[in-house]
Amino acid sequence: MIQNGIKGICILGATGEYQSITVEEHKLFVREIVPYIKDRVSVIVGATRERADEVVELIGNMKDCDADAAMVLTPPYCHPSQDEIVENYRYIMEKTEFPIMIYNNPGSCGVNIERNTYQELMGLPFTAAIKESSGSLQILRDVLTDAPEDVSVFCGCDNLAFESFTDGAHGMICMLANVAPKSCAELFASVSEEQDMAKGREIYRNLTPALDVLESFPKPVQALKHLLNIKTGNGGYSRRPRMELTDKEKEYVEQAMCADKLY
Repeated sequence: MIQNGIKGICILGATGEYQSITVEEHKLFVREIVPYIKDRVSVIVGATRERADEVVELIGNMKDCDADAAMVLTPPYCHPSQDEIVENYRYIMEKTEFPIMIYNNPGSCGVNIERNTYQELMGLPFTAAIKESSGSLQILRDVLTDAPEDVSVFCGCDNLAFESFTDGAHGMICMLANVAPKSCAELFASVSEEQDMAKGREIYRNLTPALDVLESFPKPVQALKHLLNIKTGNGGYSRRPRMELTDKEKEYVEQAMCADKLY
């Protein structure tokens, strides 16, 4: 990924199966991987747990390993109110004093961060970035409008990449970059750095089938592992309750994502 132009790596997000590992495994992974990445590109570490104190514990380990920021999803499962969302982030920031990427993903949490709540969160001292994964371009545009200069806004929906970059998103946390890093890096560079919309649109058009599958197929983690197995022979496997793709699902993923064009 780094050799193909990716400027930052996010580990232990949903694609990294943070839900399937223990706190101690999380710490061990961070201690091993962050130093390996750190000297070359920035590294953000996912730190999502329902219990805020576990998030604090995980971030403490990240600080010791010199990670750049923690990506923290709104608490899953418990459906917090907007006030509870703010207070949860405030508590975590007060306890850790560490840069936080606010992560909005109502599809995973059942709760959407509202505009007024976003504005309040952006005023907290350790809010460094936003990952907007609601799937709404209007919400992303509102966040971009409201964000102060010291808060970066990232697209969190693979199939909204081009539109997000043209609207001014500072980057993207992208599932597809695991298997097609060069094309994903070129998409961002062409639109956001070179301002070459025609080139960016052509790259995006070629990637769209794969981007759409990752946002609609119910097993994106297994899909990526399958493609990595094809590409490298070492994609690994998922822990339960996730199961390996069936032969029919593998065939669908390869055909629908135009896998032969990704490598």
